[in-house]
Amino acid sequence: MNNSLARLVLPLAILCGCSAALSRSGATTHVVDVAAGYPSAEDIPLGEVRLHKVRDGLWTHVSTQKFNGVNFPSNGLVVRDGDGLLLIDTAWGRENTAVLLATIESEIGLPVRRSISTHFHDDRVAGVDTLQALGIATFATPLTRRLAAAEGSDVPALPLDGLAEPGDAIRLGPVEVFFPGSAHAPDNLVVYVRDTRVLFGGCAVYEASRSTPGNLSHASTGAWPASMRRVMDRYPEAEIIIPGHGLPGGFHLLEHTITVMEAHNMRSAGG
Repeated sequence: MNNSLARLVLPLAILCGCSAALSRSGATTHVVDVAAGYPSAEDIPLGEVRLHKVRDGLWTHVSTQKFNGVNFPSNGLVVRDGDGLLLIDTAWGRENTAVLLATIESEIGLPVRRSISTHFHDDRVAGVDTLQALGIATFATPLTRRLAAAEGSDVPALPLDGLAEPGDAIRLGPVEVFFPGSAHAPDNLVVYVRDTRVLFGGCAVYEASRSTPGNLSHASTGAWPASMRRVMDRYPEAEIIIPGHGLPGGFHLLEHTITVMEAHNMRSAGG
């Protein structure tokens, strides 16, 4: 490289590096803001639901249920969708979901018009019947619908097609729905709100405080790390990650989930 070219390239490289650092710093600051004051299980009595604003037109909903004797929180998402709302996952039960709808009406004042369930476990589908009784269109993949029916759970009414193979993605209103491959469950989806750079990872993503796996009853532990890498590859610009349970965080939650699962897999293999 000649001296004149070097004088041009070096300042540009420094400028680009600083811009990236500033962008990531801003994203980190906002993650801290979102996590600050985030509702915990201790803040939410059974039978109540909290909404937490993440960005304009986007909220998490947080509900609780007793799980193995412990009051356990569960996250879902509420996304502005034109003159209505798109709900990502139920509030873990028919009663909680009814309370969620009342809370949305009181605090947001827009109707929920449709919902997506990100896998077949009760913290994602229990309450779908409550939505359907009110005329809300409920979506899930054909696999999720089959698995929910086999479990005797509420079954979303409408098929979300085009998500059969790892790496498949479709648009539904303001979100992109992505199937990364098996992880926490064979049918787990993630949902990306591109305008806000917020990724809802659901139960395939762990909060930062979790150092060991949670419920592995339907998990594909060997495939889980590769599935998370597909998410990282598809959404490298994601700034805020919402796990299925616990505090939101930054992009590091995807890396953290891989670390937890790879450590688990090594222990299981006797490593």
